Amino acid sequence: MTGLCELYPYEPNRGAAPPDSIPEQAGAARTWQRGRPGEPLELRHARTVLTAILEVRSGRRAPGQLRAVVTPRMYQHLRGAPPSPGPRYTVKSVRASHSTPGTIEICGTAHADRRATAVMARFEHSEAGWRCGFFTVVQPQRHR
Repeated sequence: MTGLCELYPYEPNRGAAPPDSIPEQAGAARTWQRGRPGEPLELRHARTVLTAILEVRSGRRAPGQLRAVVTPRMYQHLRGAPPSPGPRYTVKSVRASHSTPGTIEICGTAHADRRATAVMARFEHSEAGWRCGFFTVVQPQRHR
């Protein structure tokens, strides 16, 4: 389907926190899950998981701290990958969308110093709740 979707009016109030979930779009209810089954996934929780994964990749956090929020395969990958020291990234913006039943794809921007990179993740539903099963950092291309 190609076309434009209706935009919902949103103007942040000063001092008010941004919305934690995405409003219904195109008539379909969006259900976001957190770490436990049946709870909504707040976007700030997804941002926290992405930030924690970045900290594991840079060696600032132990992989064992993420065992409850990542799939076993992702956990093994995080444990086996050597840390890549670099700047400390802060995940600023996060967007979520359903890709298939039982999966939610997350994308966002991670900022360090004056540089921004894209991060992408996929959360999968299991008996234990939603867990991150895929994560990647998209590094900017260098101009030749």
